[in-house]
Amino acid sequence: MPALFPRERLESAALGAIALQTPGVAPLEGAPPKFLTSQSPYESLSRTNPSTRPRKSSEVTMALPRTFSRRKREAAAGPRDVYIYDAFSNKVRVQIVQILMEGFGEYGDYNTNASWWNAIVVELRKDKGVFHLTDGYEQLDLEFCNWLLKEQDIDVLLDGIESAIQYLLAFRRGQKSNGADKVAEINARLQEAAVGYEFASNQLIRIDNLVVHTSVVVPALVLLSSPEFSSADKEYLDAHAAFRAGDYESSLVDCAKAFESVLKVIGEARGWAIGSNDTASKLVGAAFAHDFVPQYMQSQFTALRSMLESGVATIRNRMGAHGAGPKARAVDKHLAAYQLHQTAAAIVFLVEQHNSLPQ
Repeated sequence: MPALFPRERLESAALGAIALQTPGVAPLEGAPPKFLTSQSPYESLSRTNPSTRPRKSSEVTMALPRTFSRRKREAAAGPRDVYIYDAFSNKVRVQIVQILMEGFGEYGDYNTNASWWNAIVVELRKDKGVFHLTDGYEQLDLEFCNWLLKEQDIDVLLDGIESAIQYLLAFRRGQKSNGADKVAEINARLQEAAVGYEFASNQLIRIDNLVVHTSVVVPALVLLSSPEFSSADKEYLDAHAAFRAGDYESSLVDCAKAFESVLKVIGEARGWAIGSNDTASKLVGAAFAHDFVPQYMQSQFTALRSMLESGVATIRNRMGAHGAGPKARAVDKHLAAYQLHQTAAAIVFLVEQHNSLPQ
């Protein structure tokens, strides 16, 4: 019987796979004509629409011509996000191959899994309009897996991954292990690699197709890209990175830091009597005292402050040195996800409120 997955074939295919790069936008270079600037030094264009950041009273702005090339660049750049959607690293491809091989088990002409590999490969060949997904492999599992390592069309690659997972679940139906653990691992690997897809409801979906992500998280990232919020931007991105890595406690901590950083920037710009080491409680109190948060919303921010402060024992910087004690702390994934979204919603409100109110 042939080897399960010849190492030399897998490594050769893996090393030969072309690295996919996320398309970017070349930065504009050079200084503008002097008549377009004020006395202040010329500032580079922000990563986002300059209208989303607060302006100083002395700052002169100009709307650049809406030329075809500029519109094309902006459309290609798309909104800022914590996930990527048009690139799969070689590492995550190999991980998916390994999980699928584990899920279906050792290949063999007389094993029940052979017919399932045949169904996957025949379906994909037909969709692609080819006789072979990739040349040089007699076993259908090797043909599919080595194709997965090298396919450059991301949409077609996603078709293959989705089909393979669907067939895996059908293959394992009725068995002691129904394949849900393999799906969970694939989702975890995609999340860890910041690839913006997950398998749910028997199909692959884009993370940004989730309403809360598109309407809350992405707008928060756009607003935080303004230079004055650079610290909060890093902290909120760190919260997402910790969440993807499964470190939900650190994700809550970084949410708290981002929330506080935004309030400190706003408070300093508006002359509130706050200090650099003030807690969320004092910062939110200052916002209330200056009528920055409307009365009808103050109870919501009080609840958010309580969540940030008491969600875990290390939520405050000054408590970061405290150990977990005899029992390890466990923060649930759904709590961390809720806090990521709630913090984003609070950031969107705070920054947009700051931009809309006179100072």
